[in-house]
Amino acid sequence: MEFYEEIPLRDIERMMRGIPNFLPRGHGVIIACGLEQSAAFEKRMETGAASRREILTETMAAIRYPPFILRLEQYIKESEKTPMDFRNEKHRTAFVEAVAKLDKKNYALMAALYLLTADHRLWMASGRAVSRNAVSFDKIRLQNSTENGYTLYCATKDLYLGTKNLTIRDLADPELIPPKLFGLICNAMEIRRFGLGAVKFQTEGTEVR
Repeated sequence: MEFYEEIPLRDIERMMRGIPNFLPRGHGVIIACGLEQSAAFEKRMETGAASRREILTETMAAIRYPPFILRLEQYIKESEKTPMDFRNEKHRTAFVEAVAKLDKKNYALMAALYLLTADHRLWMASGRAVSRNAVSFDKIRLQNSTENGYTLYCATKDLYLGTKNLTIRDLADPELIPPKLFGLICNAMEIRRFGLGAVKFQTEGTEVR
């Protein structure tokens, strides 16, 4: 998923999709706010000091596409009033069961499972493709998928594999990406960047950050 349309920002995008805290070769400091500021923010998030607005804003900091920024601001305002960590309780339950024995420090995997479990038909088609802390997309056979389910599938591949099924313009268009799906994809982007603490995920009474 090429979230950042501008060529100079694509190195930042590749970094965001890469292994957390792993410095790309030959690029030095490429995070917009600098590595020290980014590390400081992550510590604030780990302690629960960062607000939902701050996490979303930090995740999308490099995006400069006005329609997307406008839509994001609307979603942030809605999230402050009524936070949406999961699509519904079925989504939460399916996700908790899916990640129970998996590496929760694998942010790419967590983001992928967050989206795959958000749609029942999609999860039924993809659950068996998850094993050994990896998603084998070549084993997924979508059948009778809904339009929303297919959109989530495309977003999942983009975040996990770095494919280019969706663009930032697609995400900014409410006719292509309905509000609830937009929120889910934004949440998945947060998880991909910062881990499960971004959605206040809890299991067995303990919050995972």
